Amino acid sequence: MKTTWVLAAAALAVCAGCMNDSKTARPDYTNPAQEDPIDSDRAPTARTLYVMAQVNMSQGLDKQAEALLRRIIQEYPDYRPAYNTLAELQMSQRRIPEAMAMLEAGLKLTPGDPVLLNNKGMCLLIRRDFESALACFTQAAGIVPDNTRYRSNMATALGLLGRREEALALYEQILPKDEALENVRVLCDGVKPQ
Repeated sequence: MKTTWVLAAAALAVCAGCMNDSKTARPDYTNPAQEDPIDSDRAPTARTLYVMAQVNMSQGLDKQAEALLRRIIQEYPDYRPAYNTLAELQMSQRRIPEAMAMLEAGLKLTPGDPVLLNNKGMCLLIRRDFESALACFTQAAGIVPDNTRYRSNMATALGLLGRREEALALYEQILPKDEALENVRVLCDGVKPQ
């Protein structure tokens, strides 16, 4: 039980804000300056539907948001943000297999997308597939080396694999030494790899 709790706490701590980090290389999908003028004679654009889905999510209307995101994917299959946001919604509801499928669909459109790779790594981390999670985080960090979140996620996966020195070296790049040591202690001593 302690192992499960520590893993869940570690995953949630790492995941907190992992998906929507404003300092990452994540594109601004909702630039208001690019919004379409209101035209009642034409169907809503993918961007308009996406903004509506975000509003629904902010109001706790997850079912409505999911319906809009699925509509975007059906009507505008090349609109990548919908895949990621739907996967984030599914992850928040612990629907990990569905989130994985959505991230894979998005990665087919844009292989090597760091946000999608990072979120896929989070799903794999929750599934306790630490090696595969590490591979996703490493690939994302290789694409955006300055992103501390991706490197932190790499360190988490390394710690969960019991690779203490490597985890510590990564954490020390982004955290004060005492916090890096504490993270490694919790990860390496609190959870045994499968």
